[in-house]
Amino acid sequence: MKANAFLFTGQGAQFEGMGKDLYNNHKIFKNIADEASEHLKLDIINLSSDELAKTENAQPAIFVLSYGIYKILEEYNITPVCAAGFSLGEITALAASGVINLTDSLNLISVRGEVMREACEHTPGLMYSIIGAEDNLVEDICREVSEDLKGSNNFVIPANYNCPGQIVISGDSIAVETAVKIFTEKKIRAIKLNVAGAFHTKIMRYKQDILIDFLKTLEYNEPKFDLYSNLTGEKFNFDNKNLKSFMLNYIPEQMSNPVRFRECLENINKRGIGLFIEIGAGKVLSGFVRRACPAAEIKNYGEMI
Repeated sequence: MKANAFLFTGQGAQFEGMGKDLYNNHKIFKNIADEASEHLKLDIINLSSDELAKTENAQPAIFVLSYGIYKILEEYNITPVCAAGFSLGEITALAASGVINLTDSLNLISVRGEVMREACEHTPGLMYSIIGAEDNLVEDICREVSEDLKGSNNFVIPANYNCPGQIVISGDSIAVETAVKIFTEKKIRAIKLNVAGAFHTKIMRYKQDILIDFLKTLEYNEPKFDLYSNLTGEKFNFDNKNLKSFMLNYIPEQMSNPVRFRECLENINKRGIGLFIEIGAGKVLSGFVRRACPAAEIKNYGEMI
């Protein structure tokens, strides 16, 4: 197989019954799912749609599916030159590369999900996907709305740079709805996302001290392959001597700042890697690749391997 990059899916791609075929047909996947279910006291494989709608359930379920698929591929000697994950998927990439072990990753996702849930309850927010607008227009409208509402703690920002022509905006409910009205008036499509709140904004900093205290208890290892950062879009430049201090800062910042996934894809493609392998539920990231890197080849590993 040619040089490839693995892409790990994020929250939003989950669906009822995901992973069941893999669970029944691959021992390594079954072992991972059973270990996660026992550790988290959550029946990962048999979650209902209603249960998967909750952040604290969806995140470990998505992680287990993606990480389990990665381990199956590893058994077939299918391994990446580099990898990137979308939001939650970046935790999967860290686990797959060996930076964080499986048990610590499950605990991290649990703590991270709980902090996110509390932040969403403390400050209600919304996310919308803006389709067909240039980056600078989305950025200008978000900035103008936030400035107009200044002093009332209302704001909206571009939170996910997915691919050319698709940016997700995020913020408190009033500011986001105000921005969406402007986009609609300009005949620009805005699609509301079914999420719990304003992910990848400063709202997620609420109670992050809990997350940081937990991160201090973990051990970190040098990755087995290159990883690309949501925060910068660039390859991680790990200094193994300072890896722990780096992660203590990076993981909270990644949760509360925009995801620059398009830049991840473009920078991976620039190094001559033309095969992207999406791992996990759905084919959302494959769609991003088609828009950001039109000449690239794409494969998906989800339910059947």
